[in-house]
Amino acid sequence: MLHYRRDIYAPCVCTTVGENMDITKTRDALVREAAEKLNIVGTGQPLEADYGDRINNNVDPLFMQLATDGICEVVNDQFIPSEWFDALAGLLANVSASVAGKNYDPQIKDYYESRLRRLTSSGPSYAVQEAEYF
Repeated sequence: MLHYRRDIYAPCVCTTVGENMDITKTRDALVREAAEKLNIVGTGQPLEADYGDRINNNVDPLFMQLATDGICEVVNDQFIPSEWFDALAGLLANVSASVAGKNYDPQIKDYYESRLRRLTSSGPSYAVQEAEYF
């Protein structure tokens, strides 16, 4: 059985029989995941400070671009919703591709942005539309 607990100042935690699953992720985890997607860090290996700094410098511009485009708005980078995490890490890895000697790919950007749009879109409102005539 799932139990959800939400606190204003702490991440949401989904508890299943003594196991905790984070509902939010941090900025550091986002940088680490982007580095793993770029294959510049191995599993269990520490991320080199130079690579970490270069990827971290792209986080704020990425968040501002996504907010400006109306795709999603990350208000607190220490509480990133887990459902957005993979798409954000993919976008960050694409923006930071030069760190790993790779090229920026606009198709990857479109793919991850469409995933974020789908995740952040609201359902139908079923409100009656009013027509405006002349």
